Amino acid sequence: MKIIVATGGTGGHIFPALQTASVLRGRGHEVIFVGVLDLGEEKVKTQGFPTIVIHAKGLTNRSLIGLLTFGFLMFQAVGQGISVLRRTRPDKVIGFGGYGSFAVVLSAWLLRIPTMIHEQNVVPGKANRFLERLVKKVAISFSETENYFNSKKTVLTGCPCHHKRPLDSKEVLLKKFSLDPQRKTVFVLGGSQGSQKINEVFFEMMSLWGPKQPIQAIHMTGIKEYPLYLEKYRNSLLPVKVYEFISPIEEVYAVSDAVIARAGAATISELGFFVLPCILVPYPLADGHQKYNAQVLSRLGLAEIIEQKDLTADALKNTLKDLFTLKSDRKPLYQNVKEAFKDSAANELALAVESL
Repeated sequence: MKIIVATGGTGGHIFPALQTASVLRGRGHEVIFVGVLDLGEEKVKTQGFPTIVIHAKGLTNRSLIGLLTFGFLMFQAVGQGISVLRRTRPDKVIGFGGYGSFAVVLSAWLLRIPTMIHEQNVVPGKANRFLERLVKKVAISFSETENYFNSKKTVLTGCPCHHKRPLDSKEVLLKKFSLDPQRKTVFVLGGSQGSQKINEVFFEMMSLWGPKQPIQAIHMTGIKEYPLYLEKYRNSLLPVKVYEFISPIEEVYAVSDAVIARAGAATISELGFFVLPCILVPYPLADGHQKYNAQVLSRLGLAEIIEQKDLTADALKNTLKDLFTLKSDRKPLYQNVKEAFKDSAANELALAVESL
């Protein structure tokens, strides 16, 4: 079969889409990526998938002029989507979110092409709530999302994420990262683009704790702030290894005793799969989706949540101390976490697409 994967270009959309596309290709299907791919286009091409870019923009201005402009641009995007689908003649379409994905999925419905969407977050956005009425299936990452969709259409697949456990032992990986095996290791990340707020507060917390503190860290700052924090950590002599991006990220999870992160769907799935105690700082915008994602791990006893407005060096330090103190008491809860997060999400999604 020929399958169109429709997606936006952020890491939260691209990575699950790529994982699923790889499985579909391995099962003998032809896969083409269509959407507003932005920086993600290079990642898709690197994996050997053909891409077709359409032009669309999200609704950023809710004034009358802003709404009219959005409507006009979306109308154009749907027109582009129809043109692409008529030219490529796919058998199925799966949408992974983003305004470009919305236009392609809507175009597929207009052309009566079997279509499904994948909702990464616990609470779906307005676009996917609208598309649910049109598509044949809705794949969801978390069981809690069933409350927002027609149960007859939903299929619980999970969220494709980094889940391959490294072959090397923790001791070998600690040496690889030049880390001290006698110290607790904290992994800090702010999503695919990094987080200015988390970067700033974590550096302040480490500075307050000083060079002789009982923890060390791997800090993934994101590309924009990497030069700044590389210099800061060099000058401070703090026990922190700083990176702009890390791949394979599974190696860092394997050496970490705790994680400080945003609460994107893929990150939540990865932390659950590796059963890592964590402090989650949900991104305050995007309709608060990340707050609901974070509550999945909080309810399982694996996460402490700090709202961004409450994120200070002292709050982070105290919460991290509590996390390590309580870690031994949380062990009975971890079995529930293991049962909640599986490593078969991409396979489940591929099967769901095939069965449309």
